[in-house]
Amino acid sequence: MGLKTPEFGFQLRIVSQESGEEAEAGEPATYSRQYHLLYAEPDYGTGAGLLHFIYSDSLRQITYAVADDLAGRVNAGLSLKYINIPGEESKYVSTDLGLQVGDFYLFRLGVLVENFWHLKVGETEAALPTNVVLGAAVRLGEFGTAAVDVNDVLNANSARKLMLGVEIKPFRFLTLRAGWDEGWTAGAGFVYRQIKLGYDWAQGQHHLSFRWQF
Repeated sequence: MGLKTPEFGFQLRIVSQESGEEAEAGEPATYSRQYHLLYAEPDYGTGAGLLHFIYSDSLRQITYAVADDLAGRVNAGLSLKYINIPGEESKYVSTDLGLQVGDFYLFRLGVLVENFWHLKVGETEAALPTNVVLGAAVRLGEFGTAAVDVNDVLNANSARKLMLGVEIKPFRFLTLRAGWDEGWTAGAGFVYRQIKLGYDWAQGQHHLSFRWQF
């Protein structure tokens, strides 16, 4: 069911990474923080929208996305992004395009084209690579979802890889997840009213997140 009224959200994401060499030397793990501010609006006749701000030491990004039903089980989405990468002094205006077909017997199929058009801003030299992601998901009744994604389907960036994931919800307030993305991943989420807490582990990285919707 879609939104009936607008919603705001704030999310803090903390990533901790400790290599084997750092652990042996007794050095502390490195931390990074990423702040998210979100505004979601209902479908007022032109599609549901999302405004998303991201701020961190390595990325500043503003995204506006809109999605709508095209026909029957076919949905489409379009996003416009402003990307600022301080460490590389690179700035872009970019667009993504997504298409989803489902539900057929609990099955959904989607394709996402990232940076299918972009504009370099200022003295930026490097171009943003266009990336095509193909994905499929199956709902496991009322208990969860299993999904498979193929990144860089066309291998245009020599980055093709297979990603697998399953998410189950044993209780209304608890979500458990596991998967494969060039290594095993695992995580859990806890929801209490407007507050969401999350933990994810992947290849030596610990991701902690706090989200408040209001």
